[in-house]
Amino acid sequence: MSKVLWKFRKAIDELRKVDPEMQAQTAALLIEVAMNENITMKDLADRVGISQASTSRNVAALSKVHRLGKAGHDLVVATEDPAERRRKIVRLTKKGERVVAELQRVLEEN
Repeated sequence: MSKVLWKFRKAIDELRKVDPEMQAQTAALLIEVAMNENITMKDLADRVGISQASTSRNVAALSKVHRLGKAGHDLVVATEDPAERRRKIVRLTKKGERVVAELQRVLEEN
C-alpha cells in the first residue's frame, strides 16, 4: 500500500475514534471548519458542496447536542453572528482542535 493511502487510512481511523460511523460529508465539514475558522453555515455548505439542510444536520451532529436531543461530538460550535442574527458562525471547540491536531499529526508523520 502506498504511504499516502496508509496515512489517509490512519486519518479515517482517527475520525472513527470520535464516531465509528462518521459519514464522509461530516468529516469534510469538520475539516472545512478547521481550515476556515468562523465560517458561516452558508459558506460551509457552498465549500463542501451540500445543501444548507445537510450542513445544518451535520453541524448539529458535530456539536455538543445533536438536533434530535442526542449527545453530539462537541467538535464544533455554531453561534449567532452578532452583525446578522439569522446567520450562524461555526468554529472548532477545544475538543475539535485536539481532534484536528491529531489528524494533522497522523498525516504529517513520516
